[in-house]
Amino acid sequence: MNLYEHEAVGNIYTRYKIPHAKYVVATEPNEEVAQFVRDHGGAVVKAMVLVGKRGKAGAVKLVNTEAEAAQAVTDIMAMQVWGETPVAVMVCEKADIEAELYCSITYSTETRSPVITLSMQGGMDVEEIPEDRITNFPVAAGPAVEPYQIRDMLVAIGFTEKYGSILRQASLVIAQVYAAFWGSESRMIEINPLAIVRVQKKDRKSGEMVTALTLRALDAVISLDDDASVAPQKKYGERSAYTREQTRREIDALLIDRDDHRGKAGSYVEPEDLGGDIGMMTFGGGGSAVTIETCYDVGLRPANFTDIGGNPPAEKMYAISRIILSKPGLKGILVCGGTASNTRIDVTLGEGLVNAIDDMAKEGSLDTSLIWVVRRGGPEVEKGLRLLHECFVRNNIAAVIYDSELPITEAPLILRDLLVKHRDYQVAGQQAQA
Repeated sequence: MNLYEHEAVGNIYTRYKIPHAKYVVATEPNEEVAQFVRDHGGAVVKAMVLVGKRGKAGAVKLVNTEAEAAQAVTDIMAMQVWGETPVAVMVCEKADIEAELYCSITYSTETRSPVITLSMQGGMDVEEIPEDRITNFPVAAGPAVEPYQIRDMLVAIGFTEKYGSILRQASLVIAQVYAAFWGSESRMIEINPLAIVRVQKKDRKSGEMVTALTLRALDAVISLDDDASVAPQKKYGERSAYTREQTRREIDALLIDRDDHRGKAGSYVEPEDLGGDIGMMTFGGGGSAVTIETCYDVGLRPANFTDIGGNPPAEKMYAISRIILSKPGLKGILVCGGTASNTRIDVTLGEGLVNAIDDMAKEGSLDTSLIWVVRRGGPEVEKGLRLLHECFVRNNIAAVIYDSELPITEAPLILRDLLVKHRDYQVAGQQAQA
């Protein structure tokens, strides 16, 4: 389950003492927002959505007056942010930023352990950071990473060259981020930016106000494990950022996991405008998020969002495959996920998806003119992809298949180029056309 930023900050950052900006949450202009702006001399107003790149969508606004804040709240609540309707806005205090770092913690299928990822370059275009400026630090699985271990990581990325005076504080903060990751049973915590900010504080010796540096988390992207000891749905409710009635496909998808807890395959949501022409079969919280964001970046229009994982049985994959493929107006299908650690590719793709394709083709309910791109890795991948290839051949389906040697962000590009070449596909957005 992905948390909204205000949920992550209010429930997890606060609990684990991760420093963050002061804020209020609102769904419309009110006196609390006005008072906050007066008290802080302005604010940053951010849309509460479960997609990234809010700034590029115009869903993060800097305001200086009460009137500007009221207008920003009104405008953002009426927006569609990459197809999603905001559930609220966070009105946050402004930060005097000295530098922006990137920090995330997730699990690695390569090391089979948690990995702390750090970079001295954070901010809006983190995807553009050269790989040699991002460092992954595998750590032993456990409830804590000691601050001295974090200190060594910060030294390794060059933190002390400019900010040695707050090395101890930074080590403690990131150690707390790891504690939050473990204690909340997260699959991922990402802070971008983890900012070094300038603040005014009283000097202990002179008693005068001086400028000092401190660390502050200015964002919160947290994905909780759906199989946690306490199901996150019990605390946060079912995820739904949409104000419309659920579609028949969304309702049918919810039933897939209701009485069968073997893996997860029933996570299926359609964009607010119900448009889109790319059927998305994506796996894993992080992999799904990256794939969806990349699709929007390159001008594709996803028809649905999915998050499949935890080694679902073939019958679950069969059911979700039929739901994804049944939406009218599709032009392409993207099957994409990271390298699985326990999800068997021969069962999910080689059996569940293959049987769905074969049955729908026999029934005449499958559009065999769709263009498919598949990118998947994991246990029994060779067998699974071979069975899928044979299925495509016998059903005369145009498809290209890759294993995990292809970067996950390349798959949407390949699908876009194939659609443009063979289906005269019109990409969306100015950035995609550049």
